[in-house]
Amino acid sequence: MMLKSPVLPRDLPLFSDDLDLLSEVLDDVCRDRGLARDTPAAEVIGALLIQLYRQGVRDKGKLAALARAYL
Repeated sequence: MMLKSPVLPRDLPLFSDDLDLLSEVLDDVCRDRGLARDTPAAEVIGALLIQLYRQGVRDKGKLAALARAYL
């Protein structure tokens, strides 16, 4: 039986390696901006990083640059 709809990158699970990379980038961006990780601004950045990652941005430097540009 075939799937009726395509599996999109946003629908794929994030694995521990993915989360480790995203966490490192979030830590770096928060540190650069003087933000604690438990702030609403950090949550927004984290959500943005996940969205970018699921859209195919996998490079730490690119993720960090895009997150910093968002702020």
